[in-house]
Parts: sequence; C-alpha cells; structure tokens
Amino acid sequence: MRACQQASHLFAALTAVAVTAHAPVVARADTVASSDAEVRLVRLVQEIAATQDPRVADALMAIDGTGRRLLALHSYLRSSDRLAERWSWTQEQIADYEGSPEHSDLLAEIDKVREAFNQESPGFQLWVNPQVRGLERQIDSWNTNESVSASAAGLSAAAVDLVNAPAFPAGDSDRARKALESFLAAYRPFPTPTVASPGLSPHGHMRAVDFQVHQGDRIVAGPRTATIAAGWDAAGWSAKLEAAVRAASNRFIGPLASPREPWHFTYSPQVLAAQ
Repeated sequence: MRACQQASHLFAALTAVAVTAHAPVVARADTVASSDAEVRLVRLVQEIAATQDPRVADALMAIDGTGRRLLALHSYLRSSDRLAERWSWTQEQIADYEGSPEHSDLLAEIDKVREAFNQESPGFQLWVNPQVRGLERQIDSWNTNESVSASAAGLSAAAVDLVNAPAFPAGDSDRARKALESFLAAYRPFPTPTVASPGLSPHGHMRAVDFQVHQGDRIVAGPRTATIAAGWDAAGWSAKLEAAVRAASNRFIGPLASPREPWHFTYSPQVLAAQ
C-alpha cells in the first residue's frame, strides 16, 4: 500500500482502486482481531468473577453484555474492601426494615422536609418513593440506562485495545487476569454513569432519597439527568429543595455532586453536625 501511495501521478487512479479493493479485507481482519479480543475478555471477566464475593459473581451473570459487566467490575474492584457495608439488602432484610423504628425515623425526617418545602412553594408538593430499591431493580436499570451504555462502550473499546496490545500477557491466564483487574481498578469511566453498579446503590439499603416536585398529578421536576438545567436549576427547584432540606432536617447529606443530582440526598440515621 505504501508503494502505491508513493507512485507517480500516472498510477494515481490505480492506487485509488487498490485502496478501495483492499479496504474490505482490512476491515475483516480488524473485525476478527476484535472478535478474538472480545472472546478473551468474556473469559477473563468470568475468571475475575470467580475470585469475587459470590454476590458480585451472581450480579455479573445478570448484567447484559461484556461492556456493562466490565463497567460493573470496575466498581466492584474499587469497592472490594467496603462491599459488605455497601451491598444491597436481601428481600428478607428489606422486609425486616419496613416498619422498623429506623424506617419510621426516615419517614419522619422526609415529612419534615416535605412540610418545609410545601410551605415555601404553595401549590406544589414534594414526593418521595419510600421503597428500598432491590438488587433486581438495580440490575434492570443498569441494563437499560443510556449513560451506562455509553460509558460501557468506551470501556469495552479500551479493554479490547488492552487485550490486543503486544505486551498483554495473553498466554498467561493468571497474569492476564491481574492485568485486566489493574486496568479496571484504575480506569475512569466517561461519561460517568448516572446510576450505581448493581448492588452498590445506597438506595439498596435506604441510605439515599430521591425527591420529586409535583403539582397535582404532574411531575414538575423528576429524577432525570436531562432535566437538571431547565427543570431543576433554571426553575429554581434545586435551590428550593436544598433550602428545605437544610431548614427541616439534620439527617441528610447532599445533594449528590458527582454525578450531579439535585434531587438525591444521602440519609444518615444519626444526627449530623452542621453542614
């Protein structure tokens, strides 16, 4: 191909024909290489999953696609030392929580915020889903969320490049697994997913609360990233919600800064120091 590109103008047309003729062959070779790398990635993800907490391995099996599994693994590896305290409750734990004194305390704090907000914004109401977000629902969200899909695509492409690199120890299973683990632990997803990896959401043990602004049956400001600029900030709801939380309760931290969610506050069962 280089010889063709260096030929005289007399053979320019032939060069163009040669490039066109060879393009499909090159594309097929790239596809084969990518497919081989993807097969290796699938195997490596399975090997890494086998070394993790059984809850992680089970969650990974329910996640769609290698890219989304890699992205979840990124979070699991970085959270391995705090997995026990962060992992979502089982259905039995959720059942025990509902109706417990801690649950009643949370509802009381939410009511304080709701009352403060409604007083300052007559005609509008603050709404909260008081249910724990179980693991199955988190997995469904992970499998369908657009920000996860975009972030997973970028990570998948980077992982394919890693596995295709000449220096990658493809012939040594243990070294290959550790190389991918190191890569995933250090990787910075872009764009940042707007939902937590399944099992790691604070909604999974009711340590997060998403507020919504309603006007009758109409949702004025809901928990959607696309609505932050116009629906929350420009309309003033971000500031009004934060002011109501600050005035009414000393049990909430927030709003969430990264990814930015003006509706998302972390709940603490203990009284917090002044923020």
